[in-house]
Amino acid sequence: MSTIQLAKKIKYNIPSVDFKEHTLDNGLRVVMSKFGNIPVVALNTTFHTGSKDEENDKTGMAHLLEHLMFEGSPNVPRGQFDDILTRNGGESNAYTTRDSTSYFISVPSNHIETAMWLDSDRICGFGITEESLEIQKDVVLEEKLFYVDNSPYGSLEEVSSKKLFGGSSYGWSVIGNMEDLRRLKINDLKHFFEKHYTPSNAVISVVGDIDYDKTLRLLDKYYGNIGSGTEFTKSNFAHSEIRNEIRENIYDNVHLEGKFIFYKLPEDGTKDYYAMNILNSILSDGESSRFFNEIEYKSGLVNEIDSSIFGMECLSIFNITAIAMKGKSMDEIESKIDEIIEDVKSGNISDREFSKARNRFETYFSSKRQSVISIADKFSYLKMFYNDCSKINFEILDYMSLTKSDLIETANKYLNKNQRLVLNYLPK
Repeated sequence: MSTIQLAKKIKYNIPSVDFKEHTLDNGLRVVMSKFGNIPVVALNTTFHTGSKDEENDKTGMAHLLEHLMFEGSPNVPRGQFDDILTRNGGESNAYTTRDSTSYFISVPSNHIETAMWLDSDRICGFGITEESLEIQKDVVLEEKLFYVDNSPYGSLEEVSSKKLFGGSSYGWSVIGNMEDLRRLKINDLKHFFEKHYTPSNAVISVVGDIDYDKTLRLLDKYYGNIGSGTEFTKSNFAHSEIRNEIRENIYDNVHLEGKFIFYKLPEDGTKDYYAMNILNSILSDGESSRFFNEIEYKSGLVNEIDSSIFGMECLSIFNITAIAMKGKSMDEIESKIDEIIEDVKSGNISDREFSKARNRFETYFSSKRQSVISIADKFSYLKMFYNDCSKINFEILDYMSLTKSDLIETANKYLNKNQRLVLNYLPK
């Protein structure tokens, strides 16, 4: 941390989270943090592998493999993972994104060795059976039916990804194409596992009631003998800029018309990314936000309106969602949205709005440092994508150092009509 960063950190009275780093001989990167006074430990294992690492005719493998990693491993029979963990007072879960797959286990600190044994056994060898594969295929197919096919606006991720990214590896949804999923064979998953689920492609973070030396010995005991795997070069991500507005009507099984607007942004961790997060808070965070106050409360045009930012490794997305009130004009809704954005671009951001947004980020930053699970997840993320775990203590300064001029400049750079995708969801 630089002297300037340290001074700012003291100014904002940010307590430090202590941590130690280590790399095992097989390339596995380790982050450890003694945190809190409760006898609980969180273990997070993150692989630098997500849906963008799939092939365009074998989509959905990263997400499917996430499901299967709870179904059995070389020394843990199918159905026993959760049973053993529960009997030891633990819990677990996982998630897959376009860029990574993360698994976490939380246990009482005296059962940390059990957690490491269970987790390490999943990656020491491919333990998936044909039976487990077919069962989890059906689970994912049901998930797709429930959350996508039979859910209002459920196809949004799939449709918008294709329009925004075309044939690039961000161009399909994380859950993948169901025809690809049905065709997948166990050898396809085995190849994907052996390529990506290797120590050199992973980070493990252990946070909570730990002793650093003892924890490192346990990590070496359970993970140190896992083969480092074959090194490979990740595919370069390439995408084209939107230079002319893309607009399409989607006729779906919806009762209320919906308008979804997408803008491409720089990748997570850049100055413009942080600026857009502050601006997003001004636009849609709370009942005093621009979108809610002007379009939902005063005008009564929408049933709900929101905006969000999806940060990714190679670029990010700013998405505005507006669900129209019955009988209200979609054109009027879009016009109101554009008026608000143009107002911000012209420089009209009040000190009060700016201050409230900054305060929200300070609160959010503090709240994310209360749970050992969220801290472990954050450490894995920072190590994986930035190789800089110290950001856990000063990333808030990347937000606090921004000015209103930074927000206005960023809005003018990215929030232009010729640089966006507009999808209108209409009743069939």
